[in-house]
Amino acid sequence: MQFITLVQIRPGGGRTGSRVAAQASQWQHLKNQIQLVGGRVSQTWNVLGNDYDLVFIGEADDPKTLHRIDVLCKGEGFTAKTHPVIPAEEYARLVEDTADVLNYGRQRQHRRGERDEA
Repeated sequence: MQFITLVQIRPGGGRTGSRVAAQASQWQHLKNQIQLVGGRVSQTWNVLGNDYDLVFIGEADDPKTLHRIDVLCKGEGFTAKTHPVIPAEEYARLVEDTADVLNYGRQRQHRRGERDEA
């Protein structure tokens, strides 16, 4: 399963104003910690013009790893949100499949209504 983790850098002790910029060593440390809980980070990006400063893109075998990543980030002093992601093509198929299921359900319901009227 692929995931993204959005990370917000919290203001440092005594500093006010803009968020403290994370050093590359902080990112690397967080990336290594994510690996310890089962995540494999393939990319690290800075996010511009958003509430989050950093995004990790990676993979995990166990869906519980996504929760562990958030807990880990919070334990390290960062606000974080981790979400599963799928490729856009797969999402488009999912939307079509879901529409097919919903249409099938409506057709069955419509047929049942016709039988009840007869």
